[in-house]
Amino acid sequence: MQRTNGFTLIEIMVALVVGSIVLVTAQATLSALSDREQALEPVAVAADRVANGRQELRALVGNIEVGTIGTTAFAGDAQHARFSSWCDTPSGWQERCDVDLSYDTAADHATLVAHIGAQPIVLLAGFERGAFRYLQSAATGGEWLDEWGGGVTAPLGIGAVLRYPRRTDTLILRIGPRG
Repeated sequence: MQRTNGFTLIEIMVALVVGSIVLVTAQATLSALSDREQALEPVAVAADRVANGRQELRALVGNIEVGTIGTTAFAGDAQHARFSSWCDTPSGWQERCDVDLSYDTAADHATLVAHIGAQPIVLLAGFERGAFRYLQSAATGGEWLDEWGGGVTAPLGIGAVLRYPRRTDTLILRIGPRG
């Protein structure tokens, strides 16, 4: 039997079967990767939200301004802290703003919210209870107060105590240069 150039029917069938197996495997792999990406997206969004909330909280507290004409006197208790700060604007610069930090409690969790003007911003969420503490002196390990009066001074820092079901986390927020 003389062979001509070309493929036999069996060779073409084998090539089609091998190609089909490769395509089915590739489709299954891509489907699994897509499912994994969809499962990771909410976790990544939540992690970004926490990181951005902490960054915004640190910026608001770090830019506190006291003792200047037109600023709000710093005052705080365990559930609220009120002060003037420098806030970023959509236009790219900073403007003086009045900030009211407070813990809001919903059904089974609490949130730390910044009220800047009329717009509330959720900074942290997912803990059971929260409380503020105010650093009066850093000497000998620090002297922390439960309240800070509305004078012309601000504390050295604010401690945001967050209670979770099995642990307590304290964010130490340094207050930047004074007024």
